[in-house]
Amino acid sequence: DFSLRTEIAPAIEAAAAHPVALRILSFDRTLGQLEFALQHAEQLDCFGNLATAAAALVNELLEARDEKRLLRLQRQLAAYKLLVIDELGYVPLSQTGAELLFEVFSQRYERGSTIVTSNLPFDEWTGVFASERLTGALLDRLTHHVHILEMNGDSYRLKQSKRRPRGARVTTIPDSPLEE
Repeated sequence: DFSLRTEIAPAIEAAAAHPVALRILSFDRTLGQLEFALQHAEQLDCFGNLATAAAALVNELLEARDEKRLLRLQRQLAAYKLLVIDELGYVPLSQTGAELLFEVFSQRYERGSTIVTSNLPFDEWTGVFASERLTGALLDRLTHHVHILEMNGDSYRLKQSKRRPRGARVTTIPDSPLEE
């Protein structure tokens, strides 16, 4: 969607130009925009970036802690010029996972640009982080230097599937395995 992309591009450019600024992109069922954001960041020559799903990052942090390499991973995450954390809120986090993710945000606070995509409003983040205190402290850091793009649109994938010819959308799957 062109109008959506014209809103995202300036946020990416600002994040690349001001490494201390923190940027949040909030997507509500507007899929495919993160890919655009990352392509735009690459066009700006912002290498030294990492894009990852929130759940994958938390799993990586937990594994690093178990393997005694957490400090090395935390230093690596803090050093990225731009860190994109996608799909925050799709999966609730364990208490330990939430604390480790909080540490990532804290270590990057006022040091590096961070883009967070989520389909949840801030008042529902407590369900993800399972602690009002932790969520409050996190939101305090995230919203201090922030540019929020709140986009409430139709799902990009849903729009595409509705455009396909009617016969192409339906596939019949038998109820039981084929008999020989």
